[in-house]
Amino acid sequence: MEIFKEGKKHGLIGSYVSNGNATSEVLDYIRRHVDLYKVDLKSFNDKNYRKLGAKLQTVLDSIRSIYERGFWLEIVSLIIPTFNDSDDELRSMAEFVVSVSPDIPWHVTAFHQDYKMTDPDNTPAYTLLRAAEIGKKAGLNFVYAGNLPGKTETMENTYCPGCHALLVERVGFRVLSNKITNGRCYQCQRVIPGRWQ
Repeated sequence: MEIFKEGKKHGLIGSYVSNGNATSEVLDYIRRHVDLYKVDLKSFNDKNYRKLGAKLQTVLDSIRSIYERGFWLEIVSLIIPTFNDSDDELRSMAEFVVSVSPDIPWHVTAFHQDYKMTDPDNTPAYTLLRAAEIGKKAGLNFVYAGNLPGKTETMENTYCPGCHALLVERVGFRVLSNKITNGRCYQCQRVIPGRWQ
């Protein structure tokens, strides 16, 4: 917390990366010092979550609490073949995020075999595109497909949910263009949720 506090004194934005097991007391304590909060939503199956040492409901409650406290919140789901990539599970994740806010960005990212987890296979691009489409159909305004730079068509970009103008063009972590002006779509002037300063 000392780093967050010091950064705040110097006008820096603080970002917290979490597995989503936060109590109300912790969220209240860090709120003054942290602006952005990223939560990994690993599954929508409690049995799978318990294998990872957590409870699904605890994570869902944390996500709601984080949003209600005014943090800028983004959700990341690492899509792992046969673990959490069924249409039903992806739809449940997306519908939950929409129930909190359709403006929360949902990042569906590709699993890569690494270190002690060499099974299952790597997540193919078509699975991420399917997950992203499920998120969009559920009503999410900002869905991104990641960990496969340049291989997920237009799903690395940000589009205006109103007029569908291309606002931020990306490849991987590189921003190729940014047309958001004062937090608004340059074309229709719709407010684009986010932290733009």
